Amino acid sequence: MGSVRKILHKSTLPDREKHHSRLFIDLAENIHIHHREFRTVFSLDEYFEYADIIKSSTEDVRSFLEQNPSYQEHKYPTTIMIAGGKERQLKFLENSPTPNKSEYFSNEFTIELQDVFVTDEVHIHYRDFRIALDRVRFKQMAKGFAESLTELENFEKTQSYDREHHPDRLIEDFNTNKSVSNYEAKTMGVTPTRISQITSPWLEGKGPKWQANRDSINSITASIKEGIKSPPIILSTENDGSHYIIDGHHRFEAHKQLKLNTIDAIVTDITFKESEKIRKAEHLLKEFDIETNFKYSLCSFMKSYLGFRLNRFYTSAFKRKMKRQTWWWRTLRWIKIRLFGKGFVFKTFNESHNHHN
Repeated sequence: MGSVRKILHKSTLPDREKHHSRLFIDLAENIHIHHREFRTVFSLDEYFEYADIIKSSTEDVRSFLEQNPSYQEHKYPTTIMIAGGKERQLKFLENSPTPNKSEYFSNEFTIELQDVFVTDEVHIHYRDFRIALDRVRFKQMAKGFAESLTELENFEKTQSYDREHHPDRLIEDFNTNKSVSNYEAKTMGVTPTRISQITSPWLEGKGPKWQANRDSINSITASIKEGIKSPPIILSTENDGSHYIIDGHHRFEAHKQLKLNTIDAIVTDITFKESEKIRKAEHLLKEFDIETNFKYSLCSFMKSYLGFRLNRFYTSAFKRKMKRQTWWWRTLRWIKIRLFGKGFVFKTFNESHNHHN
């Protein structure tokens, strides 16, 4: 979306040729993404970064649409900064040679007439981006550029055009100042909730005796001190408006230990009593994970999916942060089982009742 000062050229092109009605990716001498007439070239590292951004942004868009069913295309007045938030808009790509260069064809501009056996007759190379055309469409495009150049030169003779400041052009500070945090993307569905509004029947002594795992809490507090955010806890909503912890006792205790006032949470509309079967299912899956040395991590998957369904939280956010997904966590479990047997692991688990962060 822009703000048009003057239309330099406008015309209607013939329909695309049929072979341009495709989207595919090929691995040739490098990665090519073909989308209709367009091809973009990536190195492997650049491509994987691109794919990761597309994936996370798609989750953002779907999450927004889940929470805003009234959204309609063509009718929203401005850009909705949801796909990665302002941070993604300002952040340089990390896997290119330098921020303003790509691995291949960084500064190339070439127009080529192809041999007769090539699918398309004319290739326009603009940096790592290529437009493929037949001669009829190319000639129309070329005439449009020629007309636009004449119109632009005439405009500049009679009108002033001083480029104004735009924050998107001045992003060096954001990418060099590691302390900048004002643009952190808000995770949709996550609500900063006051610690004082949260409790648990286990903490109040009204349910099964819960014993904190001090190693887990110390690990979480250390991560928070390093500026690493932990996944949000999952809360119920009781009839009096208070919240009980469905998942996340250790994260809650870590925040209390650090004397923090709020904690990121997924606030559901179910009561703690209504979550009983969910908690039982999580307990059984955790037992299965311990038995299989967290090979399948079904407990983490259930929690991430639960969060997504209840409050449209991103399904990938738990997995990338929960430590049990890492190799050293599984190795530690394997060692414990070999040294002490499964009985010891289950005894420890049942005593603490909750090993998740």
